[in-house]
Amino acid sequence: MKSGNGKSERKSLSLLWKTLPCFFLLLLCVIALGLGTKSISPFSIFSETISKTDFVILVKIRLPRILLSVICGSLLGGTGAVFQGFFRNPLADPGIMGVCSGATFGAVLSGLIPLSAFSFFSHTSFFAFAGALLSALCVFLFSKFFRESSSVTLLLSGTAVGTFFSALASIILLTHESDLHSFYVWTTGSFNAKGWKEFCTFIIPSLLSLVLLELSSRHLDVLVCGEKSAQTLGLNYGFVKNYVLISGSLATSCAVCSGGIISFVGLIAPHVARKIYGPLHKTLIFESMIYGAILMLVADTLSRTVVSPSELPVGIITSLVGVPCFVAVLFKMGRER
Repeated sequence: MKSGNGKSERKSLSLLWKTLPCFFLLLLCVIALGLGTKSISPFSIFSETISKTDFVILVKIRLPRILLSVICGSLLGGTGAVFQGFFRNPLADPGIMGVCSGATFGAVLSGLIPLSAFSFFSHTSFFAFAGALLSALCVFLFSKFFRESSSVTLLLSGTAVGTFFSALASIILLTHESDLHSFYVWTTGSFNAKGWKEFCTFIIPSLLSLVLLELSSRHLDVLVCGEKSAQTLGLNYGFVKNYVLISGSLATSCAVCSGGIISFVGLIAPHVARKIYGPLHKTLIFESMIYGAILMLVADTLSRTVVSPSELPVGIITSLVGVPCFVAVLFKMGRER
């Protein structure tokens, strides 16, 4: 009986330890809802005496922005964990497949093709999403030219495609200098002026990609021992490669279209989760999503409060935190070798 009770207690403690970051994320959401140029109690939403201005600020401006930042961070964190597991490279991040460059090209191209037909969608976000998916398709097709299908060929394909789309975006900007400021905001990331329209546009593909990322865990746990060893254990490597490419590209596309190019979140969150919960992907991917959401929410809250009433790009905040973490990972890799 004591042994059974001990196991039950350990399971309860383990479950509590895994869900604790979720409660912390909810607490941060409530705190962030009340912070800004004007401090408002988030619980005043349920008050009958709340002014119309405060209600608009809380419900129509801050709440959708907080939800977008949480979803964006979750997507980047989960994709980073999946890519690091698939490529078996601790420095892999969501931008490694060239999707971010494709999204940037689409965003820049949107300034040249004004279309009123996409009234429900954000014009820039629609083109960015299309550009991201186009780059993912190019990576998939380009990798087929290699005789040996491996994570290395996929990585090389992503690098080539990303460089190509970055060059195209640079050419467009050099001929349209008036768009340089909007391009700068896009490449540094921002949730400013993002609302319920953007949230409703990407919530379904975002949730779908989060589920797909989590379902890849059992394949990645087998792949840890290497591609050839995993295939001898019955792993269909071709299927896993396509699955990771599709789910990771879809998640990164949604994240980039929600907040722009935001660096280091997909790199830092998996390392924090791995340090706390270990390398098992069934837990690692989910916790990376939560820690990615926490990091993004904190960064976005700081970006709109540090220099209030002005606003910093959220990508600057994540880079200031991410660079020291990146250097720490490099030092760790150097010591292990």
